[in-house]
Amino acid sequence: MTTTPAAPPASLTNRAIATARRYRDTAPREFADRHAFWLQWDRRAITAAHIAAALDIGTDTVIVRDDPDRHHGIGTNTTPGDLIEVTSEGHCWYFIPDLTGFDPLWGWLLLGSCPRCEATGVPVARISSLADLGAYLDPETEHHGTDAAPVEFHGDPGHHPHCPHATDN
Repeated sequence: MTTTPAAPPASLTNRAIATARRYRDTAPREFADRHAFWLQWDRRAITAAHIAAALDIGTDTVIVRDDPDRHHGIGTNTTPGDLIEVTSEGHCWYFIPDLTGFDPLWGWLLLGSCPRCEATGVPVARISSLADLGAYLDPETEHHGTDAAPVEFHGDPGHHPHCPHATDN
């Protein structure tokens, strides 16, 4: 029996360049402004490290950028939330921080499709570990839809305006 040796891991140089290019392509403004808004960049780097650890992936597969749909704050003092993009095996997974927990750096909401309006970026599952993601992807029961979605699913700005889940009633 012959075995093929595993490919050596990519060098730090290659991974750093690839990550910088992904940020430039995906979030050009955030990347260009990273030194001007260092605390925000640092917080997002910590978020990337935490979700990478929870999902057992490399931090170079995670990008944290401005969320185009969700903003936080009061009145005119709102700032974009974080949109977390995880790329693995050619597939992109999107998450937002779970702000209902004790520490929003260790819990996330997986974004997926709404079964009613087919919007692709609404909270569909609460994730804090690889096991949570696995339970969502391979549920034991037939519950897999709006009845199993986190409360944030209802009224999320990611829904299309005509969707009955677009606003809290």
